[in-house]
Amino acid sequence: MSDASSPAVSVIMPVHNAAPFLREAITSILGQTFADFELLIVNDGSTDASRSIIESFPDPRIRAIHQSNQGISAALNAGIERARAPLIARMDADDVSLPERLAQQVAFLHAHPHIAVVATFVDLLNVDGEVTGVWDTDRAASDEASIDKLLPRTNCIAHPTVMLRREALGGLRYDARQHGTEDWDLWLRLRSRGSRIAKIPTALVRYRMHATSIMGGAKRKLPVERRLMRARARTLLTEWARGRFSAFHLALIAAQVRNLAGFLQRRVAQPMLRDLYRLCTYSPTALWKEGRALTLAEQQWKGRHVFLFPYVCIGGAERVHAAIAGTVKEEHPLIVVFGRSRDRGFEQRFIQSGRLLELPRLLHHPLTRKRAHQRLANLLHRDDRPVLFGALSAVFFDLLPLLEQRVHTIYLQHAFLYQPQGNVQWRGWLPLLPRVQDLLFVSRAACDQFERFMHANNLSRLERAKLHFISNAVSRFGNPTAHARPGVLFVGRNSPEKRADLFFELCEQVERASPGSFHFTAVGVPAPAHPHPVHCTGPVDDEEQLNALYAQHDVLVLTSDREGFPLVIMEAMAAGLAILSTPVGDVPNRMAPSFAVVTTSTDRTAVLDEMSGALLRWAKEPEVLTAMRSAAHAEATKQFHPDEFRRRYRSLLLGTSGAA
Repeated sequence: MSDASSPAVSVIMPVHNAAPFLREAITSILGQTFADFELLIVNDGSTDASRSIIESFPDPRIRAIHQSNQGISAALNAGIERARAPLIARMDADDVSLPERLAQQVAFLHAHPHIAVVATFVDLLNVDGEVTGVWDTDRAASDEASIDKLLPRTNCIAHPTVMLRREALGGLRYDARQHGTEDWDLWLRLRSRGSRIAKIPTALVRYRMHATSIMGGAKRKLPVERRLMRARARTLLTEWARGRFSAFHLALIAAQVRNLAGFLQRRVAQPMLRDLYRLCTYSPTALWKEGRALTLAEQQWKGRHVFLFPYVCIGGAERVHAAIAGTVKEEHPLIVVFGRSRDRGFEQRFIQSGRLLELPRLLHHPLTRKRAHQRLANLLHRDDRPVLFGALSAVFFDLLPLLEQRVHTIYLQHAFLYQPQGNVQWRGWLPLLPRVQDLLFVSRAACDQFERFMHANNLSRLERAKLHFISNAVSRFGNPTAHARPGVLFVGRNSPEKRADLFFELCEQVERASPGSFHFTAVGVPAPAHPHPVHCTGPVDDEEQLNALYAQHDVLVLTSDREGFPLVIMEAMAAGLAILSTPVGDVPNRMAPSFAVVTTSTDRTAVLDEMSGALLRWAKEPEVLTAMRSAAHAEATKQFHPDEFRRRYRSLLLGTSGAA
């Protein structure tokens, strides 16, 4: 071991108001199996308990530097100037280094004298200390070749994992102008000057993600394309101003051109074309009428609840939305519709629940949307206890930054499927989630999937605690009626995920196998052009007519490939229909074999085979179908009663209790 004045490694840890995680970070360095190091802790003007935590460690390897708040680049540069070792390691005050980290990096650099910088993989850590996943870009660059390929395009080196040779730095230091990208800038300048960068493909650091971390906070303030282009341009201009040119710069220029093209397409051309379309197609008269309707609401409306819903057309979601608003109709809620409805089948339901205000153009027109959003926010601010409730709504998230903290915000999500490389819109909304006080789901499966999404994106348990499942309800319960010829029913809108064509194919297959055993009805979808055995009613917006159709049938078929938990299943069970469904959304969790058959997958062939097999068995054993219908009715009576639905939504909307 070297003496205290010349350690083998200097570990530099900048600290600014890092008290919640600082003790764990320091302890992880002091617990390294490689002990010949000094730990330079640069306290960059902390105003919390960071200084006292630092001073509570008696270890002589710690050297504390206290300075006024100058930013992370200045703190890192101060550490470099004071470092006494030939190897410099980085560490953040909220991360955790595994015990073998320094030992493995020192050994790697001794074995590879041509390498100037060695990083490691990271595992991502949330504020609760849970490992939530990996940084994909980090794992995509595991060796020199892949680092060289990816580094000009984006940073692929986790800063707190780095160990580098002091001699490779020379006079290079962190650039304070590159806030949030100061590390990437340094790697680019090192590579421009011929230094080689490698990585140990093992996770030796746990990288904590939270609202105030560099990765979790500052980098969200600019679109990723602009952030990358700005950093890359500054690096190139700084190098060229000093007369430095290298072949590596060609890769940076190529990446800059690709970034610029993508930015112009996604962030400039597409929004401009959207706005141009709206400018050319939105009727000025319709805009004026919507503006006048908003003005009248400003003058006349006296409530405190604003609901943001997409449509007033026929649909399961719309039926639920109208029912939710109706739970507080005595409070005179304002129901703002932001989408253009394909029909007006449920308009009266919304009118019966509150004051209906349709603004599909005003809220999206490039010349009116900003002012319209502010006017809605101002409407909410007029009351002492305002409530904003949104569902399926980007407008809801547009409004959040405009709202005062006293506005209680509630969002309803119907269906959700966690996709590690997807959920793009929700990932964009992540910085706004702390402003949402209650996040509701009509499906337990969707709620569970969203919790996985939050966990993978490093949100704390506190944030995940705002998720609530509230089952939808039905208002009418019928009694199972025996039919000499059982009826098979499909109810759904004509959209691709409902797969009405698969229902028609199923009916044709069953009719060929057992002619006349069933009669078939499809509600809400057009009839196919070829001959088929299905009676098609078209859309049905009258509740009595729909209830009469349920009473005439014995089995509800759901062929969808994507759902939350469809209201049509609940209505059918309340009317005493057995369920034949694909395993979508919450269906597998809430359907029991006593009253439902759920297929093993959504694959078309499997659905046809398993559904036709069930129907043909029931044709031969009608007593089994009768028992299933009775069980479905009993389960609906127990699970879908409207009293619990009303109680839970009223408690949220009136602030009488939580959603639990």
